[in-house]
Amino acid sequence: MRRVSRFAGLLVLSLLVVPNRAPAQKPAPVENVSTFEPKAPADERKALHVPEGFEVQLVAAEPDIHKPLNIAFDDQGRLWVTDTLEYPYPAPAGKVPRDTVKILADFQPDGRARSVTTFADGLNIPIGILPLPDSHRALVHGIPDIFLIADEDGDGKADRRVPWYQSIGSKDTHGMTNAFTWGFDGWIYACHGFANESKVEGSDKSPITMQSGNVYRMKPDGTHAEYYTHGQVNPFGLAFDPLGNLYSSDCHSRPIYQLLRGAHYPSFGKPHDGLGFAPEMMTHDHGSTAIDGVIYYAADQFPKAYRDTMFVGNVVTNRINHDRLEWHGSSPKAIPQDDFLWSEDNWFRPVDMEIGPDGALYVADFYNRIIGHYEVPLTHPGRDRERGRIWRIVYRGKDGKEGSTAPRTDWTKAGTDDLVGDLAHPNLVVRTKAANQLVARGGAEIVKALENAEARPKAPEQQVHALWALDRLNALPDKTLERASNSEDRAVRAHVMRILGERPALRGPLAKVARRGVNDPDPFVCRSAAEALGRHPANVQIATLLAVRQTAPADDTHLIHVVRMALRDQLRPASAWPFLETLNLNEREARDIADVALGVPTAESARFLMAYVSRVAESRAELDRHVHHIARHGEGDVTTTLLAFVRDRRAEGLTRQVELLKAVEQGTQERGGPLDEPRRAFALELFGALLSSTRADEVQAGINLATTFRLPAMRERLESLAKEAATPEAQRTAAVTALVGIDPKGTVPLLARLLDDPARPIASREQAATVLASIDQPEARTELIRVLPAAPERLQTTIAAGLATRRAGAEALLDAIKSGKASARLLQERRVSVPLGTTGIQGLSDTLQALTQGLPPADQKMLDLLKHRRAGFDAAKSNPDLGARVFDKICAACHQVGGKGARIGPQLDGIGVRGLDRLLEDVLDPNRNVDQAFRLTRLALKDGQLVSGLLLKEEGAVLVLADSQGKEVRVPTDTVEERVNAQISPMPANLSDQINEPEFYDLLAFLLARQAGQDTGAKDPARP
Repeated sequence: MRRVSRFAGLLVLSLLVVPNRAPAQKPAPVENVSTFEPKAPADERKALHVPEGFEVQLVAAEPDIHKPLNIAFDDQGRLWVTDTLEYPYPAPAGKVPRDTVKILADFQPDGRARSVTTFADGLNIPIGILPLPDSHRALVHGIPDIFLIADEDGDGKADRRVPWYQSIGSKDTHGMTNAFTWGFDGWIYACHGFANESKVEGSDKSPITMQSGNVYRMKPDGTHAEYYTHGQVNPFGLAFDPLGNLYSSDCHSRPIYQLLRGAHYPSFGKPHDGLGFAPEMMTHDHGSTAIDGVIYYAADQFPKAYRDTMFVGNVVTNRINHDRLEWHGSSPKAIPQDDFLWSEDNWFRPVDMEIGPDGALYVADFYNRIIGHYEVPLTHPGRDRERGRIWRIVYRGKDGKEGSTAPRTDWTKAGTDDLVGDLAHPNLVVRTKAANQLVARGGAEIVKALENAEARPKAPEQQVHALWALDRLNALPDKTLERASNSEDRAVRAHVMRILGERPALRGPLAKVARRGVNDPDPFVCRSAAEALGRHPANVQIATLLAVRQTAPADDTHLIHVVRMALRDQLRPASAWPFLETLNLNEREARDIADVALGVPTAESARFLMAYVSRVAESRAELDRHVHHIARHGEGDVTTTLLAFVRDRRAEGLTRQVELLKAVEQGTQERGGPLDEPRRAFALELFGALLSSTRADEVQAGINLATTFRLPAMRERLESLAKEAATPEAQRTAAVTALVGIDPKGTVPLLARLLDDPARPIASREQAATVLASIDQPEARTELIRVLPAAPERLQTTIAAGLATRRAGAEALLDAIKSGKASARLLQERRVSVPLGTTGIQGLSDTLQALTQGLPPADQKMLDLLKHRRAGFDAAKSNPDLGARVFDKICAACHQVGGKGARIGPQLDGIGVRGLDRLLEDVLDPNRNVDQAFRLTRLALKDGQLVSGLLLKEEGAVLVLADSQGKEVRVPTDTVEERVNAQISPMPANLSDQINEPEFYDLLAFLLARQAGQDTGAKDPARP
């Protein structure tokens, strides 16, 4: 089922939540499009509730701005806004886009901007925005590029627009690049969003290719972009803390991550790097996956209880969530607090947030009645395109007076001494602006002032920013870093290590500083030093990192993962592996090396692992991973040794040997290696032994082995198994599937007999029809058409649905209906009509209209089913506990709730807020609205077989799909003749036939109980 979008207009279900710090309010009804009328800005402000002592002020609203997407302050204290009228569709070619970048300035005491000017127009859904230090230039994203826009004649309007980084994918307009954020290092950090593919390159023509969620960074001068982390689903928001840790907010994984450079994070269909996904910092989800904008409050305008805590915007629940951080070494754990803001107005959509130079929290409110990007058609007339607000949340205190504010309003006019002094300001935003100004000006005077501030700082923060500024000016001597590494302040020491990580090389004394840093008593310094060592591999560092790995506290998950990545990076050079032999590794050290060797795709790592598994006992899961890695990357005698190793494990049982042999075969396929004679012979030997077994699990393992290897010599035994009356149905089905993989055309007669046998259970005949339809051969289509006239209605629909997936089959179906062999009502079944529409048949619409003339409306049967099941649920005494069992049996193969189940499709935590009517549509009619991330991939193989499912990933030379039952299907790319992405959900469209009505109602009760915020790890609704 489908995920929920999470940004500007992307929102999902309209829900007014009962407030938690005010008299209870009546919740708004659960609906996709709010029936409440929009409020005027003054009335909406009254509906926004914050803790005592805080005040919400209106900064700007329509008509001055429209739909705000991202906001950012420049060095003149002005607020820049990207706003849109076009979203969610970009302006078509030939039409001038209407979207803009506006600048808000001259703020009144009540927060209102007296001045709102348009800096740039003609932009196409601009999201990311970041003014440069001179404040008359900015980087802005607008389809298709990241542009430098500049006001060169000083009239306050951009007169130059240059593609700075090209280009950003826009297939899905709610998942483009965003959240441009200054780093301490002078790079600009940014998110890349869901479902798009972008090849981004600067003037150095060294591109990075990002698919769906990623975080990257770019030089402000347009020269170079590079990855920072890999994965996440749809990140929208970044924030640094004073120690230099970077945080993101993400949709559909976790609301907040502390990002570890180079790490991989969970996403749909993306593999990790061999080390597993980086650790989480929270397990709760604030009742939503639609999370936007993240704030680490590093300022002093708010009271102490709110400093060094985290805020995220929640567009589903109309709130700003708040988390306190609990530290376990260098690893944060987010502890949920009372929501910082809740709204009575369910149009409130906080899509972006920034801390201002004044320490106040600024909120971009996309103000819209529709939450979801896909929840209703993108063309829905209820989408608001005009209204948008920006709010300022300031602390007044009990006496109504604000706390500390910005030291100045314009850093571009500040003197050097003032700027150096601002490097010690409590607000990180102020410190960053001062540092950027000093670097932009440069020169001997600036360098001298920074050297004095670094040597005799007023505060550790001043020394940190002075060090970074000097480094950015190429004026930071090694000796200064050595001295600073001995600072009593951990932040200074941690930033020294981060600077070392940015150096092009680590040699001499600085290498010693980094190695010494991993033994620092402070875990942040230790982690930063380990990261620096990872950036500069050297054999001498391996033993140092192994020692840290063995002493790291188990609950400091972020430190452990950084050390593992650093160890892996030491092993990438081929010279590291002979060096390992000189270390005389003990078993614990060898285990740690084996752990990270899985992230090193080389023959050397495979050789090490072969020796390792031959002498060290490992768990089943770990051994499978190691065997797979050896098979994929091993060369020469290593592959021979590996097969002998698997053969020698006979004592562990035949099924265990099958598991290991499958790992060998999968790794070999991914490498693109052929099936050699030793593996073929071993597979046949195991197959024979397993099918001769009296144990059902071993027979099933033999069938699974045949599905993997597809050897013609296995065919006879499989056919016997499929034909025997005593064969259990599950084994028969699996045997038939394996036979199709071996010889699609030759299996047609057997499938035809199974399909044509009225004594067989209807579900078994349906399975035969589905498998027969997956054979793209005239003989298969002939058999399906032959059985069609006399088949029961349910089987007729299954046959028609199978034929409708391919042009030749669809034409045969239409001919059968024209000749009276089947009813035209089949063409009104959504299981048939939806795939039929993807076959490209000329004049299909006219043909369907002629054949169905006089029949009830096409959707009437589905409407009747929805009505019947709704009435049935209302009358039933459904049991959500029993529904949980149905979920485990039917849904958990693809979906996850409360951390249980597979993550093939999106998690379903929180789906209950969607309401009964929408749930019925989602479950019974999954093709009604299909998210781009969950659309069917069809493969036509060279042997005439058709394979379809949700494409999970590409592993080397193998495509990995999940079929409608959540089972993994692996297809070598060299066997694929045609690959098509269909606008169809891989979720079964006949779930109403697979579950009896009482179980169906129990399942509904279970899903409806998954209310946002009520589940463990609850998420907002997901959708097929």
